[in-house]
Amino acid sequence: MNRMPALLAAGAAAFALVSTASSQPEPGDALSAAGNFAAAGSAYEATLAASPGDASALAGLARVRLYENKVDEAIALAQKALAANPASPVARATLGVAQQRKAAFGGDLYKITGAPAETVVPFAVTDPLPVVQITIGGRKAWFLIDTGAPDIMVGADIAKELGLPVQDAGQGVFAGGQRAAIQRTVVPEIQLGGVKIANVPAGVRPGGGLQVPGYKIEGFVGTGLLMHFLSTLDYCQGRLILRPRSASAAFEQAASKGGANVVPFWLVGDHFMMARAHLQHGSEGTFLIDTGLAGGGVSAPKATLDDAGVVIDPAKASTGLGGGGEVTVIPFRAGATLGSLTVEDMPGFYTPGGDAMSVFPFKASGLLSHMLFRHSRLTFDFEAMKLVTEAC
Repeated sequence: MNRMPALLAAGAAAFALVSTASSQPEPGDALSAAGNFAAAGSAYEATLAASPGDASALAGLARVRLYENKVDEAIALAQKALAANPASPVARATLGVAQQRKAAFGGDLYKITGAPAETVVPFAVTDPLPVVQITIGGRKAWFLIDTGAPDIMVGADIAKELGLPVQDAGQGVFAGGQRAAIQRTVVPEIQLGGVKIANVPAGVRPGGGLQVPGYKIEGFVGTGLLMHFLSTLDYCQGRLILRPRSASAAFEQAASKGGANVVPFWLVGDHFMMARAHLQHGSEGTFLIDTGLAGGGVSAPKATLDDAGVVIDPAKASTGLGGGGEVTVIPFRAGATLGSLTVEDMPGFYTPGGDAMSVFPFKASGLLSHMLFRHSRLTFDFEAMKLVTEAC
């Protein structure tokens, strides 16, 4: 069975961001709802230039700054918005997510030791998804790399084996729009290459998921871990490269000189990376960058596929496995463009039972995944907030 993306909701705070209503429409809200965050930020700034105390614009700009990963600015703006309007749901939710994100870097979580200027972790296999070996609980384990997952994900058997305290964490939204209970824990230490990371937040999955021949998959490496580094998925040479985030400026300069494809992205909730892209002849939209769609390069709701002229054949429907259980999957073929990276005729999957993209407080046009990046080096730069692809 095909494994669909492990699209996890970022907790109650992310759902709270869906509420954008205010007493008077704010011009930036329509742009934000359309996923055009750069234009929304400019619109909010224009409103505040004329009316510095506008609570709606302050809240909206706080949310845009959060998406830009400018956490301190987001917190300050959200606090100003709440001072002007204590009932603002957008400001309250934005403040909560911003504080949680900041805590992941300034508290006791993700304590990194032994990190050299560059750590290279070979892929055991690259397809259907990259697999790397980590050390957890003093033993070796095989983990998939999947940016659709937050932090890391561990199997319930590992959590039990290590005696980890597990807590319920509400519901997640998965492929096909299905919802399922999720649980959280903290892993005392993992080792990835020569890097040791203490107090790693983790989701706990009951089992199932993609099985790779010859490898027992016991977890996932997700965006929450990768964002603590300047991380590169080098599909060309089959390896994960981890550098300190402080290497961002030099890396971006070299990428620009080398003619790499450099694309802005926005960080939503705790791990959702969004970037502007389009399918073949379709309109530009905001897409989730989720590398965990095994065997596929794209998944999208029907409206996006219709806009791009992609024809769906229900007769080809089969059953796939998502984080919420079995889902109906209809395969299709489509091309996609992200910046200057274009890949034609990729395999894609449509789930008619529901749209997992509906969790976001803006129009999300779909997700881009493994096959789009399969012949590139893909770097996530959370300092510059840029995705960088370099052709093999």
